[in-house]
Amino acid sequence: MTILHPQQPVNNMNPDDVFYAVDDLGTQTGFACILYQLQPGLYPDCPVNMYFNIEGDASSRYLLFGAVIARARVLLSVNPQLRARLYTSLNPQDLQERAFYVENGFDLEESDSIVSLQIPFGDGRIPMSCTVAATPLNTWEEQESLLTRLQMNEITYVDRNALMGMMHMPHFLTLGLYRNAGLIGEVILAGQGESVDVVAIYMDPASRRQGMARALLHRSLAIMAAEGVTQVTARIMTRSLPQQHLANDFGAIPLGVNMLFPGMYLN
Repeated sequence: MTILHPQQPVNNMNPDDVFYAVDDLGTQTGFACILYQLQPGLYPDCPVNMYFNIEGDASSRYLLFGAVIARARVLLSVNPQLRARLYTSLNPQDLQERAFYVENGFDLEESDSIVSLQIPFGDGRIPMSCTVAATPLNTWEEQESLLTRLQMNEITYVDRNALMGMMHMPHFLTLGLYRNAGLIGEVILAGQGESVDVVAIYMDPASRRQGMARALLHRSLAIMAAEGVTQVTARIMTRSLPQQHLANDFGAIPLGVNMLFPGMYLN
């Protein structure tokens, strides 16, 4: 069995970041890829995060795992001064996969968890020189502008289809925070009945650690409460200190785990 790279990019990925396991008969038995991500906003203590995925039979997976580790070591040279982490995802109930990664030196410190947030009293105080306003989404251009801003702030899971679906929900709010007329952050909430989810929130890097995100979320929850909402949930990455701190400001109560992210620090 051998490991090969494709000759052309695959889903816009560099061929060197894609691996195929091929047996002696030339039959593909496994696949792997690694994605280099620079995420200083989400993980200020470890800005470089390399996500990998492996699929295939048992023998292929071991070879592919070794290839991914080797490639990750090479990718460290892209930003050698930054702390880096290699990670993957798995179902919390998959005990066999959990054991495999733990045996190979990965930790289970990170998960995608669901928490319940408390709706605070009152409308909240907006910082001086700041205002809030609903983000206009009436045209295709306005919607694309929002999606672009989300992607620039490391929020890639909200695509056009997701946005269109949320816009048709009974409760939907995209609220922007402006400082001196300049947009510095936005939050998206969506839901139905008495429940909403905090879908996304970001803050301009220059405006972080100043209580801006807390003020914006407070005001958005007050608006939702006026619509009859009594239950608020959010998904947080447990290794992200900014997300943890913001959730704890609103009395976060753990409800469950969606996904585990076994990982290891590379430097």
